[in-house]
Amino acid sequence: MSSQEQAIPRKKDPFGDSARKLGLLLLMGLLATVLYFPNLTFRGYEYSPGEVARTDVKSPVEAAGQDVIVRKGEIVVREGQVVTASEIRKLKAIESSVRRERSSLPALGFFALTAALISASYYFSKRNIRKFSSSPKDLLLMGTVLAGVLVLLNLSDTAALVMTDLFPGSSSVYRYIVPVAVGPMLVRLLLNSETAFVFAAVSSVIAGYFVGGLDMAAFALAGGMAGAAGVRHCTHRSIVIKAGLLLGAVNAAVLLCVFSLKGTLLDSAFQLAATGVLNGVIASILAIGLAPVLEVLFQYTTDIRLLELSRMEHPLLKELAIKAPGTYHHSLVIGTLAEAAAESINANPLLARVGAYYHDIGKVRMPQYFIENTSGENRHDKLSPSMSSLILSSHVKEGVELARRYRLGSEITDIVGHHHGTALITYFYRKAKAEEGELEVREGDYRYPGPKPQTKEAGIVMLADAIEAASKTLPDPTPDRVQWLTQKIVNKIFSDGQLDECELTLKDLHAITRSFNRVFAGMYHQRIEYPETVDILKEKDFEGPGPGKKGSDSDKKDGRGRLRRLGV
Repeated sequence: MSSQEQAIPRKKDPFGDSARKLGLLLLMGLLATVLYFPNLTFRGYEYSPGEVARTDVKSPVEAAGQDVIVRKGEIVVREGQVVTASEIRKLKAIESSVRRERSSLPALGFFALTAALISASYYFSKRNIRKFSSSPKDLLLMGTVLAGVLVLLNLSDTAALVMTDLFPGSSSVYRYIVPVAVGPMLVRLLLNSETAFVFAAVSSVIAGYFVGGLDMAAFALAGGMAGAAGVRHCTHRSIVIKAGLLLGAVNAAVLLCVFSLKGTLLDSAFQLAATGVLNGVIASILAIGLAPVLEVLFQYTTDIRLLELSRMEHPLLKELAIKAPGTYHHSLVIGTLAEAAAESINANPLLARVGAYYHDIGKVRMPQYFIENTSGENRHDKLSPSMSSLILSSHVKEGVELARRYRLGSEITDIVGHHHGTALITYFYRKAKAEEGELEVREGDYRYPGPKPQTKEAGIVMLADAIEAASKTLPDPTPDRVQWLTQKIVNKIFSDGQLDECELTLKDLHAITRSFNRVFAGMYHQRIEYPETVDILKEKDFEGPGPGKKGSDSDKKDGRGRLRRLGV
């Protein structure tokens, strides 16, 4: 069976995948309903005549009894008010009315509402937002985070009472101490900005039903977006703290605006600002503590994890440096190229760099069969072209297995498995046709197993890998030659369809090519020939054609031969 045939994945069952996703969406709605159901009942307080109310008590229903009538939504007792016998009768009437009307109908209505909201948001985002994370694992993560946010919202009244006992101020303000924005921050840390913004929109609407109505919805939406934006490309834990301070400032501004509309701004301006800032700080602390836990549970790779993987003390990189030093150096150069290219197109430069470090880790199994790790005998001279092709393509599979064994994360593992795509191993394919005849050789047998790159970062690593390897074959790597080679290889990979499944545009490819040329210009820049160095080289018979000088004809022929071997 050919490598191309082996690469063909099994056909996925679209109905089974859709059924799992629909089940997860309904589960999220059911979970929200279970957590919200206590809010559908009246949470009255056992007051006695003469006591001072610790918080506002609002009636969820219309009630009547013992010569009292209560309208739905009426505030029966206000915070700080001395409770009288009349208010006690109203509270008892409300409890009796709620007990009579309690049924499954409100819960069913809320479930239908949340399920419709979550499902509509999901299907709209999946169809219209390219980077929206829609896998079952992503949905499960968002459902878990949403449940945590709703649990926090259920504790808002308790938190308000505790804060009122500890500090002076109104409990209606302290209800906003609950860090709702931690949800979008966690989603951004583990997934991406687009998904975090959708999550913030959905969770803010549900939060408005849980606590505070439209005021809480606006507060949660603004804070969620600010918190998610603050932790974008979080490469240090201190960035999360800075994001918390930014979130606190946004929270304070929103609260000041909300309470100014109510006409109570002057009474509690300092308390509002302090509550908003404290909310942001608490949210950042929770995000720092919960992100590593969710990262391990759901097998995600955050930027902080990428920084840990970029350290040269990692066992895989140390093994690569010892067993395959040429590949190790090649990977470091690819990392520099990939990082610069990712920055030029607003991709994730850290992911591109770390993915480049590990893209060839499969070569540690048989390093002597790769040209960068040999200095004399070429072992492929004694092998058939088909066997050589099989050995070269096997390093992709070996690399994926090592990435999974060392738990590098799905993003790095994908780059390892995608960095050659289904490219043709041109040198051995042509050699096989010369030896066996064109009709006897199948092109699919001499292609990498794939799949093709699925992300911008994987596509960048593919381009950098091919161009860096080819640049080593140039006998005189002047800027013009390097630029010509870079453009030629980018065009070749593009025309072969290797970039069809990633998000790189023609504009991106031009920016990537320019960034590669800038990096190569720094790597191959000319130096002044110092007289002392030249004399030493002449004494030892080491002098060759210096920078800018023309090499011999044999050097040019060797360079062309190496280019043909790379398929350029």
